[in-house]
Amino acid sequence: MADEDQSKKKTNNPKSYQVRKECIKRKSMELATLCDIKVCTVIIGPNGELQTWPDNLDACKEVLDLYSQNLKPEKKHKESSTPVPEPEEEQGEKNLLTLVESKLAAVNKRIRFLENKNVVVVDKGKRKIIE
Repeated sequence: MADEDQSKKKTNNPKSYQVRKECIKRKSMELATLCDIKVCTVIIGPNGELQTWPDNLDACKEVLDLYSQNLKPEKKHKESSTPVPEPEEEQGEKNLLTLVESKLAAVNKRIRFLENKNVVVVDKGKRKIIE
């Protein structure tokens, strides 16, 4: 019975990922519809595949732009106290790139954590892998 409980807890199998991914996309759609708000979901799969909801990248960029505008204070030009606007398309691409890079860093951090989870330090820094 303990083995059965352990097999239910596994979340790193492809079927579980697919089910959870579709659930997140469905919940995003429901949130957008029921609350009449703009929603964007970015999902990076176990193989590094990037997926978004909505599938239309222009709609995702619009939501990410709104998010980044509310998140960061306006940048000011060194010589003037008025903000220097960047071309809208270039700014959106930079914001999306920044977001994706931060998500990639988080994924890499999680991978390093999981790789080191089965490693124990024994005898003056020597590592031993637990099987």
